[in-house]
Amino acid sequence: MALWRLALRSLVTCFLCLMPSFHILESVVKLAVINIFLFTPLLASAVNVPPPVAIPKQLYNAFTYYGLIPVVYLYRNDSRSSDQPIIYDPAQVDFFISKAEAKQVMYYGMTDVYLYQALDKYIDCIAGKNVAVMGSEIPWYESILLAYGAKPTTIEYNKIISTDPRLEIFTVDEYEANPKTFDAVLSISSFEHDGLGRYGDPVNPIGDLIAMGKTKKMLNDDGLLFLAVPVGQDCLVWNLHRVYGKLRLKALLQGWRILGYFGFSSENLEQDAWAQAHQPVFVLKPIK
Repeated sequence: MALWRLALRSLVTCFLCLMPSFHILESVVKLAVINIFLFTPLLASAVNVPPPVAIPKQLYNAFTYYGLIPVVYLYRNDSRSSDQPIIYDPAQVDFFISKAEAKQVMYYGMTDVYLYQALDKYIDCIAGKNVAVMGSEIPWYESILLAYGAKPTTIEYNKIISTDPRLEIFTVDEYEANPKTFDAVLSISSFEHDGLGRYGDPVNPIGDLIAMGKTKKMLNDDGLLFLAVPVGQDCLVWNLHRVYGKLRLKALLQGWRILGYFGFSSENLEQDAWAQAHQPVFVLKPIK
């Protein structure tokens, strides 16, 4: 490991130890963030298939802000090889469109209700527009967008084959090789998984923050992000998802202006919600 990295880490640690005690919590968070940016590029560059059952030891402090974010273990491997694609067909999409037109909900329950409220309010940013869907296992959110008159494009780590001409599908690698911009981006229960390896993505303590940064580049001028993530007391459910509390939610929304939120109150951040987290919908715009 480069000597300058070790030297800088030592200097930062010594500085933080001399700070007044009432700054210790904030200082530990800052130290964790500094270490993430110093060491993550060296430790989290490879795709892990299957994903690791436990947090890699060298990344534990970066994932947990030096223990400030508790860890619960609930492991899943939902990665797929390219010869096991997910299949989307027109009959499936038409079925979901009919449910969306009736404002019915699917797996995420009330999150879909909040999404309908958000789309109704910002319909001018959706109808007739090109909208990216980040992460997909069934074409539910694509179908909601079609019901609202949008033109959806899905971007997913796992391979999806669609026989429906209304859907445009890319893997993450395919999109990054030929990127384009969108009028809006829809990320419903997606970014909290980034960096945990569950879906075959690279293990990375800031995978979710990187995803938020990339989303800014995906948006046209005046483009919006419709974001739903689990909120509650900060928690890392390895390798299932993150729960965003006062520490991690602030980091996730850094650099974004909140235009509106649906189903959210500050009281949500006090709830111990790792088992069944509440997922409101935020409507965000990049801060230029």
